[in-house]
Amino acid sequence: MVAAPRLDEVIGYLQAQGWTPQVQWRNGRIWSHGEFDVLVPDGEVVDLTARMRALVRCVADSEQRSTEVVVRDIVSGGVDIVGYRAGDGEVSLEAGTTALAALRSLLVTCAYQVASSEIRMSSMRERAVAELLDDTTLLPRRDAFGFDVFLAGPGSRLGRGSAIRMLDIAATVRGAAQGERFGIAHEIRYDTVELFSALGSAERDPMQFELNFRWSRQVPRPDVAVEFSSTAVARLPGLFDEAMASSPLPTARLEALPGPESPAVVEGVVVGLDNDGGPKAIVRGVLVVDETSTGRRRRVTVRLRTADEYTKAIAAHSSGASVRATGTFDGRRDLQVSENGFTVIEGDGS
Repeated sequence: MVAAPRLDEVIGYLQAQGWTPQVQWRNGRIWSHGEFDVLVPDGEVVDLTARMRALVRCVADSEQRSTEVVVRDIVSGGVDIVGYRAGDGEVSLEAGTTALAALRSLLVTCAYQVASSEIRMSSMRERAVAELLDDTTLLPRRDAFGFDVFLAGPGSRLGRGSAIRMLDIAATVRGAAQGERFGIAHEIRYDTVELFSALGSAERDPMQFELNFRWSRQVPRPDVAVEFSSTAVARLPGLFDEAMASSPLPTARLEALPGPESPAVVEGVVVGLDNDGGPKAIVRGVLVVDETSTGRRRRVTVRLRTADEYTKAIAAHSSGASVRATGTFDGRRDLQVSENGFTVIEGDGS
């Protein structure tokens, strides 16, 4: 439960957000921001709590955010906040849970990249990232599906660096997806592109989403949002292929692999399911084609043969069990399962 904001916290927040004090009125002063006015009461008024609640509601309306998030921002002392908002309506459970997991993974990736440039010892880097995650909190949004991530405590250097890194990556990926720049070369790893694909459900039903960045009042920066249209999201799988081709390790190995219809096997966990155009399971694991490993974990669309295999895939997805799929690979991302080629290798899948 977030504590009610104190008067000094409210005044500090209004000042940082560009509100300006106006005339004195009764037991308080009017503050204005655009078309919005709020009454900031004097500290000795009897109904201070009720007036503060009304003030927060007005500020939340002006910022188009929930009152819970605004209060959390006011009393936090000014932490950096990364917000995620998706679509315009309801979001499936699969898309929602996948997006949350992808945002966490993206934060971890950015935190390790920042920590690697500042901390020499690997054990200390791991501890710093773990502490950042422990101190980071989450609140859901009310205006649309999404959540606000409050990064560590006030003045967190790793939290600020991670947020800036995430902003830079988001802008680069969005630019490439919209064709504003040619390719992404070696700037962004393919598995990072995959996380943005998951944020927009690109593999299933591409939806628009937004990442917005609100900065601590202690070290202010202009707030900014990076918006991915549904069209840009739909292009992310192609961008994923480009990023994978530009990654040194997979490139060298894939160039030596046979072309389409090569014998292949992938082991990993089921991270998605689809029954449009035939049953399919999205398996994340290491792909081996003609006895040669591609080297890194990736998402492979496994085209199943029977309803029984699809049922096993559903059970494995629910339980987190690992699976093995053998068949033929099309040279890009699809693996057609051979007869009796889909098995659960961890748990019984039933």
